[in-house]
Amino acid sequence: MKIMIIGSSGSGKSTFARELGKITSYPILHLDKVFHKYPSEIAREKLREATRIFIFQNENVIIDGNYGSTLDERLPFADEVIWLKTPRLKTTFRVIKRSIKSRVFGKNRPDIAEEFKEKWDKEYLEFLKFVWTFPEKEFPQIEQKIKEFNVESKVIILKNRKDKEKYLANYGRKAKN
Repeated sequence: MKIMIIGSSGSGKSTFARELGKITSYPILHLDKVFHKYPSEIAREKLREATRIFIFQNENVIIDGNYGSTLDERLPFADEVIWLKTPRLKTTFRVIKRSIKSRVFGKNRPDIAEEFKEKWDKEYLEFLKFVWTFPEKEFPQIEQKIKEFNVESKVIILKNRKDKEKYLANYGRKAKN
């Protein structure tokens, strides 16, 4: 089973991937961990390469991350695409909250490269704008890719904590049988 988890930054993809990984014991590829390990000029190609290798080396996988420019590396192999459509206010709040926690405690979250050091600068403000405008700007592109690779029937949309908990509980029951 190859499971792709997509959605805006701050939607809870990485947390959800870890929770699903506990239930399934599937290996997880956190795309942020790969992308932020390299300089920007080679990061996308390294991300594509790592994704290909991970998919071909593992029968069962969970891939956590959006990176629209690399969806074509993942969607053709997806058995399930979990799209976390969390409201923009919540995603933006979560991104700011994790940035503050990272600054206060001085360590990154487990799903991001150790080399990554977030700065509160113009680039960070642009990132927050990206998160805020994600539904308008990125959803149509994701929908187009989903149609292009004919995986509409494999998409599961989860909008809130209750949806996520229900999905995980159902998956847990399936895993036990």
